[in-house]
Amino acid sequence: MSKANVGRRNLDNYRWWTAKDDAQLADLYATHKLKDIAQIMGRSISSVANRRVKLGLKRTPEQQAKIGNGCFKPGQKPWNTGKKGWKAGGRSAETQFKKGEKPSNTWRPIGAERITKDGLLQRKVSDTGDKRTDWRPVHVLIWEAENGAVPEGRIVVFKDRDQRNLSHENLEAITRAENMRRNSIDRYPPEYRQAAITLGWFKRRINKVEREQHENNQ
Repeated sequence: MSKANVGRRNLDNYRWWTAKDDAQLADLYATHKLKDIAQIMGRSISSVANRRVKLGLKRTPEQQAKIGNGCFKPGQKPWNTGKKGWKAGGRSAETQFKKGEKPSNTWRPIGAERITKDGLLQRKVSDTGDKRTDWRPVHVLIWEAENGAVPEGRIVVFKDRDQRNLSHENLEAITRAENMRRNSIDRYPPEYRQAAITLGWFKRRINKVEREQHENNQ
């Protein structure tokens, strides 16, 4: 299976959040902990947590008190205050994070994929801790697999503007100036695009005439 098809398959299998899902999350968030919501909705805790942040969901102090979060209230001291060197018994040592280990609810392994707030599919390619380099757009990876590194000054875009269409034939590397031109003109109907092009030609022509007159008057 080609890399383009793999990226397409992963994107198709991604569980997009719907308005119904958002409503259920908002309802559950007022009375349930994140881990319980994740189990009810059949999603990962990180997926629920990220969506909660995006929706701006918050609990009232009363709701938080009913749910409980294990936090100490103002003025309350932990029971082991002053007991230096105390260690928990049982299997607690087995469940503590070891040096170099990372929390499972936030850390993602290399190869993991995610959807950005702009709808782009990204893949984790390294684990340096720098999100700007660890995560790369899948459509860029697909283009580079066929063509090599993206030339300096160019960006990879979708020809049909559909970010779900990860077919290599739908990808092209263009200059940022060309991308700006497309975003400013091509998004309009043909008759408006033609009017904008014509208007631009007249402006350039007028500027040229004015420059020539200025040079002749000097």
